[in-house]
Amino acid sequence: MTADDVLGPCPSPGHGLGAAAASALLAAADHVEQAWAGASPREAATRLSLHAEDLAHSPVARDQLLSRALELAAGDLSEGRRPLTHWPLFFTEDMTPSLEAREDVRAWVLAGADPMLADGEAVAEAVEARAVRALGDAFETARGLTRRLRVEAWLQLALWDDPRIPANAETRFLMRAGGRRLMARVGD
Repeated sequence: MTADDVLGPCPSPGHGLGAAAASALLAAADHVEQAWAGASPREAATRLSLHAEDLAHSPVARDQLLSRALELAAGDLSEGRRPLTHWPLFFTEDMTPSLEAREDVRAWVLAGADPMLADGEAVAEAVEARAVRALGDAFETARGLTRRLRVEAWLQLALWDDPRIPANAETRFLMRAGGRRLMARVGD
């Protein structure tokens, strides 16, 4: 682990991992409703699993959280439960992975890292474009973009080595590179 990988608290209190996980759960509930419309629970679970699998390849931290939430919803449906019945267990602080588990993920990711992917610019651009869309009008964007990008960069760096997300090694490396690129953009 390098000094660059030591991550402090979220730069904007109330907007950290818990808030991002809650947002992912709300989004997952919408996806569940869409998948379940006119479909059997088995079909809905399959749709949710396929969507989760697609998102697992995204280097955007919020997509990783949504992927995990969709996996949980699909699992609930497959087991005959209402979707997202176990949401309180989703990315809670008391279930934070151990430092050893994170170090294992880091070693796995960095061992096979392709230096060509270290730039992270494309990931940073994708995250920034989403932030601009989420902020809406030009005034809100001008006023809140830097703070939002700090939070998004923090999320990227908080999740790339988290064993709870489904990302493969290359995706995790891109997450890390994108987070570092965003931090450089906002001057942190």
